[in-house]
Amino acid sequence: MTTETEPIDGILRRTVLKASAAAAGALTLSGTTAADEDDEEDDYDDENGDEVEVDEPDGFDVEVIAEHAPFADDVAATFEVTYDDADEPITVDLDDASTVILAEATWEEGAESGWHRHPGMSIVRMMEGEIEHTMEDDCVPRTYSAGDAWIDPGHVHKADSEEGALAHVTFLGIPDGEPATEWVEPVEC
Repeated sequence: MTTETEPIDGILRRTVLKASAAAAGALTLSGTTAADEDDEEDDYDDENGDEVEVDEPDGFDVEVIAEHAPFADDVAATFEVTYDDADEPITVDLDDASTVILAEATWEEGAESGWHRHPGMSIVRMMEGEIEHTMEDDCVPRTYSAGDAWIDPGHVHKADSEEGALAHVTFLGIPDGEPATEWVEPVEC
């Protein structure tokens, strides 16, 4: 299947709308798990086999509302995100966006998500509160508030909240059987 590269036109617009509609409709489903419910492994081995300590969330939780669900058709997508404070756009090419995971992210007051990444990308809809999203790429904090929607390209980032927040998240392109979030070594910004 070929991927259209025109930003959010034709098939891409339908893909985004399908994913958004699926996210909105699935929030009533059950079958939940918590992202940081268990303190499984706090470290991992890097490419040299050396143990590296990963960042951990504090007051931040991601509840999966619906695990990997396949689209009925083949889906590929290209998203181009240009931030107001950046010169160059970030392009996210999902050759296989055939699965979707729906989740609800909650930040308590003073919450820190910890540095992490997603093996695909996500569409985030802020429902309550405000968060500060910082990516490793440029270390620029960007604020998103209730009513905002934004794209997380899957790069290493953190998302913290002083007053607490709630968001609905649609993850695309997460390989089946893999978690939607991977915590990584803390980044110095």
